[in-house]
Amino acid sequence: MKPSTPVPRLRHLVVATAVVLSCVALSNDRVAVASASAARARTGIVHTVTVPGSGQSHRALAPRTTAPFRMLGVTWSDPAAVLGGSAQVRTRDSETRTWSDWRTLELDVHTPESGADHGATGVRGGTQPLWVGPSDGVQARITGTRLPDGLRVDLVDPDGGTPRARTANTAAAATATAAGVPAITSRAEWGADESLVDDPPTYTTDTKAVFVHHTAGTNDYTCAESASVIRGILTYHVKSNGWNDIGYNFFVDKCGTLFEGRAGGIDRPVYGAHTYGFNTDTSGVAVLGDFNTASTTPAVRDALARLAAWKLGLYGINPAGTIVMAAGADNGKFTLGQKVTMNRISGHRDGFPTECPGTNLYGDLPAIRTAAAALNSRSAHGDTNGDGHADLTVGVPRATANGHAGSGQVSVVPGTRTTPYAANRSVLTQETEGVPGGSEDGDGFGAASAFGDLDHDGYQDLVVSSPGEEVTAGASDEGGVSVLRGGPNGLTGQAGMINEPAGTRSSNARFGAALTTGHFDGDGGDDILAVSPGAGRAWTVDGSSRAFSAPLALADGPVQDTAVTTGDFDHDGFDDAALTFRTPDGDQPLVVARGSAGGLLTDTVTVLDGAGGRALAAGDVNGDGYADLSVGRPTASGSGQIITYPGSSAGLETAEAAVIDTGDLDPSGAASEAGTSLALGDADGDGYADVLAGAPGGAGRAYLLHGSAEGLTATGAVTFVQGSGGVPGAAEAGDRFGSAVTLTDLNGDGTADAAFGAEGENAGDGTVMTLTGGVGASYGPSALSTGAGQGIGSVLTD
Repeated sequence: MKPSTPVPRLRHLVVATAVVLSCVALSNDRVAVASASAARARTGIVHTVTVPGSGQSHRALAPRTTAPFRMLGVTWSDPAAVLGGSAQVRTRDSETRTWSDWRTLELDVHTPESGADHGATGVRGGTQPLWVGPSDGVQARITGTRLPDGLRVDLVDPDGGTPRARTANTAAAATATAAGVPAITSRAEWGADESLVDDPPTYTTDTKAVFVHHTAGTNDYTCAESASVIRGILTYHVKSNGWNDIGYNFFVDKCGTLFEGRAGGIDRPVYGAHTYGFNTDTSGVAVLGDFNTASTTPAVRDALARLAAWKLGLYGINPAGTIVMAAGADNGKFTLGQKVTMNRISGHRDGFPTECPGTNLYGDLPAIRTAAAALNSRSAHGDTNGDGHADLTVGVPRATANGHAGSGQVSVVPGTRTTPYAANRSVLTQETEGVPGGSEDGDGFGAASAFGDLDHDGYQDLVVSSPGEEVTAGASDEGGVSVLRGGPNGLTGQAGMINEPAGTRSSNARFGAALTTGHFDGDGGDDILAVSPGAGRAWTVDGSSRAFSAPLALADGPVQDTAVTTGDFDHDGFDDAALTFRTPDGDQPLVVARGSAGGLLTDTVTVLDGAGGRALAAGDVNGDGYADLSVGRPTASGSGQIITYPGSSAGLETAEAAVIDTGDLDPSGAASEAGTSLALGDADGDGYADVLAGAPGGAGRAYLLHGSAEGLTATGAVTFVQGSGGVPGAAEAGDRFGSAVTLTDLNGDGTADAAFGAEGENAGDGTVMTLTGGVGASYGPSALSTGAGQGIGSVLTD
């Protein structure tokens, strides 16, 4: 769906055929988030200090006061010369005036073996640069068997120059892939000084592999300093090494933020300088930090997998595969022209004699390959058969199956390049082969449902509840959850219903009345979060083992109007969960539980009194890499209200909430109950999640509110009603258009398409309407194989 008032935003896209992980070490265990807003470019300054003496095996630089610097390295005249020993430095902290311990500089050679940087005048050999933070003193000692001429210490002040105005880089659009384009901080955003780059970029044929590196310095940097660290590397590579541009194609900091490296377009096969002998047809990504002893974070591993999946996916390459490559130079490990079998995602040490990317990061590569392969083949959200289109999935809990009233059904209409195709629908009940249980009056199969890849096979599975399920003889409405596995032929049932643990079950608990899925524990597969409102509790269920967590207590007694959603609100690599409900006293709290390596932390939750509502949805509304949370409050301000809490490194920021009263943007929508249903997705392709809010009061309507760098905005909001804007039908009192809404990519064009439920249509028959690329379609009882009066449109799976 492409609304009439999209918010334009420049996106840099990534293209590659192979991914290579590079090495560069930096610093710090403190975690902050680098700003993604455009920075003013600064001209980095390099102060050089000649290392005195002419000894062939040992030279030293006595302690001395210097101009301010934050990064340093040792360089020498001949770029082909090898130091053949070690270079160690000490630095003086300009704030504390204390000297550091001796630190050994990495000696990896990243010289390009061909291209604009090879053989250029002024190119020098050198160590890897080391980030040391604010310093004003240095001492060095260098040993070897035959030290090269022209030894000097290069001291880099990445922010030492006057801010310079420059235009942002632009990049050609890339072909869409299954993995999706990861968020990447552009050169303009991290403040690259484009005046340093004299020559245009060199392009190779394609990208066949990705090499992973670490920067091999200290980890003592904050993520707020990441942009400055990268500016320092740019300055060192150009002014000290004499290259035309920064060597790496991409960077990742320890918070998982991705950065554009060498100029030329992230969706282009840009020739870099990262893995000597294998720079052709590869892409190099460097993780800021030293991972010989330190461990990587889930955010780093996730970022590497997402980048590699997308880059390689642009060429239809499996990130878990291998490739035979010919060495482009003698590099001490391979000879010129030697053919080598490489993993599509390799470490620097696979192509060059080095420890890079560090023992721990190198040990993570098999898992990163697996995760990238799953992302690259993974269906789009809601795509159960892997054809690249989300499927329209409609729960009809009031449907009759096998003569049992209210036993329920789920209808799945496959998405296509145009509109969902009802003729190929699947109708699933508890009578369907493989679906556990059996149809009984009032089971309500389809009352809640959620997509998620529970078995990590790349296909979206469907989790469906039947809150009226009887498990114990003589009991009623204990509830149950079923898992339907996605596959190339669509959904198939999996034996064994999931019920609350024995000993905790009770009548009227209605387990599964609200549910969602999320990647709570970082094990590669999604898990289930299901609410038992009648018992005032919720549970997480491991998607693989089906093991239950300790219960999350919501209230001392039953609750109503429950809603749940998941999102990584603090960007730590684990999904978090948000729940809202109405207590017997009428309170509507918002409960937030954090994900962790051990799963969702149900025993330590944040409770925000009065911050809840009727509907929840999560997504990155402001494009900062953190999931934001939108809350629908249909009874607030007369016509409804949408409150959006931005995510941050500390979690949801309640003080920064954006509040939109729908009565202000649509005076005709009085008593419209806006926020009864919510969905988030990028409907206009600008890189920001948008919010679709259902307002089913009266005839009903829905509002599309746009995301932006400033967060959710009412500017340019689109109002949908039946009979206009491509939406089929005619608005009539009691239709309750907007009773449920979704935003998924039904036609596979890379943008989210809207689906609207109208549960009151045609005297309670109900219907569902879709809008794909401006083309509307409707799906009533005949299209979905239901009977009359069953309220189609009360449940849509997002």
